[in-house]
Amino acid sequence: MDYALPQGELDTLFAGPQSVGSEQRRDLVALILERLRQRFGERLLAVALYGSTARDSDGPYSDLELWAVLDDAAFGADFDESLEWVHGRGKAEVNLMSRSAVEAFAREVDEAWPISHGQFVHARALWIAPDHGALFETLRSLAAHPDDAAVERAMAEIVVGELYELVGKLRNRYARKPLALLAGEFAVHLACLVGLAERHVYASAGTMFDEAADLPGPDGAAELYRLVARGELGDEAVLVAALERAWTGVEAWAHEVALVEALQRRCVAGER
Repeated sequence: MDYALPQGELDTLFAGPQSVGSEQRRDLVALILERLRQRFGERLLAVALYGSTARDSDGPYSDLELWAVLDDAAFGADFDESLEWVHGRGKAEVNLMSRSAVEAFAREVDEAWPISHGQFVHARALWIAPDHGALFETLRSLAAHPDDAAVERAMAEIVVGELYELVGKLRNRYARKPLALLAGEFAVHLACLVGLAERHVYASAGTMFDEAADLPGPDGAAELYRLVARGELGDEAVLVAALERAWTGVEAWAHEVALVEALQRRCVAGER
């Protein structure tokens, strides 16, 4: 498909992101919206901005992130395409989805739900087609109120599929994975676990650890978030102790959030 969107040049790519003022960035958002409306006409149902620009917290090197919803008849009910390009000074991304596909994604719950669904919960509406005024609220509601059974499965998957394995690597003296990297991965998965338990969608990956620290979570979690967020990863003894404490804290916390039954199912061969 041909998209008449703002284009960049190859020689601008390796210069890296260049400083862009807030007003310039919002002018580009307006231009992308205009081009999308021209390209899709009546098949375009809604366009939203998400990420730091939507929250008015963007910096001079921030990317642009948008999603757009198309009528199912345009390219099929399963249509899902991401346009991501360097536009000259920075990078822009537009996620194009049919209405059926976007609603299915908003309902979806996986281990990354507390991060991935911020694009709906914290989105800023840019444009909505006539007779589709409820679409934004529909997507926000679907994203913010996940199915409880799906949340439970995702939480169990994080504990068994991610945290348990990382603790094994830790106790194996992290021979195949640098300790700092292991700690970062563990902290991200733990924050997602806590976000799922509280049905909390983080505003951004950049604010995730601060937000997670304010939520009820396992003993030791907040200290691990602090070490990772501040980059205090040089003292191996401190880092190992923090990881072990957070992992130990997950057991008691799992009882508090009634996750034990779901975890028990993951301790039986073939059951999920």
